[in-house]
Amino acid sequence: MSAESTAVEPGWLPATPDWFLDALQRWDASGRQSNRGHAYLVSSEEAAEANLFNRVLAAALLCSDAESKEPCGDCKGCRAYRQGAHGDLMILEREEGKRAIGIEQVRSATRFLQQTALYGVRKILLVQEADLMTPAAANSLLKTLEEPSGSSLLLLSTSAAWRLPPTVRSRCQALRLPKASPESAAVWLAEQSGWPANEVDKALRMTDGNPVSALDKASRDAMYFSGALEESFSALLGSAATHIGVPEAWSRAEPEVLLERLLPFIETHCRRADSHYLRHEGISWMLLHHCVAELQGRIKRGATPGSDILAAEVYRLCRSREHEEFPRVSRDFLANIGRLGVGG
Repeated sequence: MSAESTAVEPGWLPATPDWFLDALQRWDASGRQSNRGHAYLVSSEEAAEANLFNRVLAAALLCSDAESKEPCGDCKGCRAYRQGAHGDLMILEREEGKRAIGIEQVRSATRFLQQTALYGVRKILLVQEADLMTPAAANSLLKTLEEPSGSSLLLLSTSAAWRLPPTVRSRCQALRLPKASPESAAVWLAEQSGWPANEVDKALRMTDGNPVSALDKASRDAMYFSGALEESFSALLGSAATHIGVPEAWSRAEPEVLLERLLPFIETHCRRADSHYLRHEGISWMLLHHCVAELQGRIKRGATPGSDILAAEVYRLCRSREHEEFPRVSRDFLANIGRLGVGG
């Protein structure tokens, strides 16, 4: 593989989740009907799930065993995939320390697709979390989406297709992954992780029932899986809240992880159906949600705030929720959000 391309991470794939099967069957059917496209946009509620689907599909296509619908794991192609060294596969993703996929990365991917396939079949490009492409990067990809080189295949994944330009979405065939049922999610996660039932249940609660995201996040962030963030939210915002100062877990967490876990906790309170609760509490919870969601959106668009400063400001915002002046506090927070390094 050339120095410009990004290899897959070493290691093999987890078992294919059963809720992927319908989308995989639709993929197979498109090939039999000779209407298979060269670019697909795979969307899911969680980016990790869409990423895994594309990796499973790519591994099957790169497998040398023509009789198998799933990667055999033993052929030359599968061995290269396992080693992260398959010359016909490139993964385009946000680089470490950056908030977006840049135009130079897309140009590098375009050059990769223009090269001759080393195994003589096809070149495959996986664009993970495609919604993180900058506008310039997305525009740079358009020509490749319109006129791909040779038998190239582009597989884009996203959990926020609406963030992609319409010009990109219109050039891709869409595959939407369904949400796993609670039963399927628990069985799959237990089999892949080896965790006891109580740990599986906790991981699924923390990821809103998404087992792929639970497995992915737990493998990358022990603190996330430990429940330290969730416990701190209850201490600050729960029914028996006590103000404890900025929790250590908040300062240690990456800003996007902190906000990603905080939003569902707030949403739970926003969904309360009791009319008395909504009159007296709902407005402040919705204002808090608006502020945190706006902050998260700016980070996803490329802002890079410092973890300590962001944690302190979000903590002060949350602590003010029950104060009668909270509507003004929330407006001031939004007006001054640029001070966190989250302008735009």
